[in-house]
Amino acid sequence: MYKLGMNLLLWTDAVRLDGDKDLMDKVLGMGFDGLEVPIMGMEVSEAKEIGDYFKERNVPCTAISVLGDVNPISEDADVREAAYKTMCHFIDCTQAMGATILCGPFDQQLGYFSGVRPTKQEWDWSVQCTKRASEYALDKGVVLAIEPLNRFEQYILNTVEDGVRYIKQVDMPNAGLLLDTMHMNVEELDIAKALEVGLPYTKHIHISENNRGIPGTGHACGKDVFDVIKDSDYDGWLTIEAFNEGAPSMQGPLHLWRTFAPSDDALAEQGLSYMKEMTK
Repeated sequence: MYKLGMNLLLWTDAVRLDGDKDLMDKVLGMGFDGLEVPIMGMEVSEAKEIGDYFKERNVPCTAISVLGDVNPISEDADVREAAYKTMCHFIDCTQAMGATILCGPFDQQLGYFSGVRPTKQEWDWSVQCTKRASEYALDKGVVLAIEPLNRFEQYILNTVEDGVRYIKQVDMPNAGLLLDTMHMNVEELDIAKALEVGLPYTKHIHISENNRGIPGTGHACGKDVFDVIKDSDYDGWLTIEAFNEGAPSMQGPLHLWRTFAPSDDALAEQGLSYMKEMTK
């Protein structure tokens, strides 16, 4: 059965147990099955503290991050190697936190554009980095869920078709896709049909409205999307990723120029109610 999760990026982009325990208690108290924790800038020891918190409560979690200052498609081999080492650190944090899924747009540096279409060499470098990272993650019991983003945030992976081709080339049992309905709303002609194509390769799903606000108030994650999921064999996480007033470091890269709900808490609570209704 699906697990309904909430991404903490709605409130913060720097989760630490000593400062965010009350936040995590509050969000779990809303009725979510688990939380998605951003691990950007996190040390392994800090991830373990958060993992102990989840373990005490017998609550599962997932991890999310981005490549903000390293790039697996750089022409500089040292930069590409740094991207791989950063991925290994993310994987170590994920394992320490007790999570089995690490998700995010790891095919390239977030917000990087060359100014022209991606080259075959860039694609190959990206696949190589993800394959190496997947090999490292396999022994750690961690699954990588690679996220295609819309064309305004990256240019290697934009569509489900891109993602399926990419995962086939990575060819690792613990590597798959994270499909996000907001990004699909930008790039796909039919979100539900594209989701149907991608689901056999999908390890994680973000339920995200077309304006990144409250799920169910727009046209990115309607009943047709949930019907496709229910008709498939997918039984993993359905996690809300939404933004409102938190996560300041993401506002520029994600072009978050306004708020989308009366409050962060109201967004999460209304989104959860909608997901529960759609998955009955």
